Amino acid sequence: MLRFYWTLFVVVVLLLVIGIPAIVVGYVLKKLFGVEDFVHPFARFGCKVWIRSFGARVHVTGREHLTPGQAYVFAANHQSNVDPPMLFAYLGPITGAIAKKELTKFPIIKQGFPLAHVVPIDRRNRESAIESTRRGAAELRKGYSLMAFPEGTRSEDGRVKEFKKGVFFMALEAGVPVVPVVINDTRLVWRKGSQIVTPGDVYLEILPPVSTAGYNEANIEELIERVRNQIVPLVRTD
Repeated sequence: MLRFYWTLFVVVVLLLVIGIPAIVVGYVLKKLFGVEDFVHPFARFGCKVWIRSFGARVHVTGREHLTPGQAYVFAANHQSNVDPPMLFAYLGPITGAIAKKELTKFPIIKQGFPLAHVVPIDRRNRESAIESTRRGAAELRKGYSLMAFPEGTRSEDGRVKEFKKGVFFMALEAGVPVVPVVINDTRLVWRKGSQIVTPGDVYLEILPPVSTAGYNEANIEELIERVRNQIVPLVRTD
C-alpha cells in the first residue's frame, strides 16, 4: 500500500512542478504564436515518470505498423489506470485522447485537455456525446491521433467487454484508420478498486491499422467486431 501512496505523491508533484508551468506557457504560446503542441513533450515525460513510480516495466511492440504523419484512432482494451498514461507516453506520434468527462472536475487536468488534444465525452448525455464525436473527428482531420478505450471502463479480470460505438464514428467521420491496441498485465500492477500496487512487466502491442474505407453508419458494427476480434485472442485473463 505504501507504493500506492507514493504514486499519488508523484502525480501531485508532477502536476505542480511540470503540469501547471507547461499549461501556462502552452496557453501563452498558443495565443500569441499559434503553437499547438508545446505541452506534449512535458506530458509524455510526466506520464513516463508516473508509470515508473508504479514499478511498471513497459514493453512495446508493433510501432513499425504506423506511418509517420498519419492520424489514427487507437482502440485499446482497458485493464487499469496505468493504461492511459502508458498509451499517451509510448504510442509514438503526438496523440490526444478520448477521456471521461468526470476528469474535467480536476482544474489542472481540465485546463490541460485542450492543449493536449484530449476530448472529454459524457456518454450519459446523447447531445454532448455527439458534439464530442464531432470535436474528436475535427482533431483527427487536423492530423492528431486519438487514443480511446471503447469498453468504457476497466476490466477486473482482463476479459474484454463489448465496445461502444463513439470512437468508431469519429474514425468514420474523419476517414482515418483504426489501430487495435492490446494491453496486457497492467491489472496485475494496479487492479480496479485496489490500493495495492505491485511492480511488474506490462505489455503494449500495436496491431496493423484497420482501414475504415467501405464502412459507414449502417455497417459500423462490422468494423467494431473486426477490431475487437483482433484484440480479444491476444489478451491474457485471470
